[in-house]
Amino acid sequence: MQVMSNHIEHNEYGGFSVYELGVYPRSSVLAGQTRKSFVDMFDTLEQAQIAYPRADVGGDVAVNTFDHLRDDVDDLEAYEQDCLRYELY
Repeated sequence: MQVMSNHIEHNEYGGFSVYELGVYPRSSVLAGQTRKSFVDMFDTLEQAQIAYPRADVGGDVAVNTFDHLRDDVDDLEAYEQDCLRYELY
């Protein structure tokens, strides 16, 4: 995964989570969309910023959709294999 940046956001537990943002690879059904992977969690924003000083702070940044997928696909795994075989995405 190509890493674009780190991101800090307030989490549901009252603390702050750090995520690594990147791009889903061609082999994924989310190919080309933002990939958000959990990295770490802190009690305060200050602690998170000390540990990850270059991280952006803000709301949720990964808004992915499945709109690009066909509606008539019953077997998604077979569909993905066909796409890889024929380089359709």
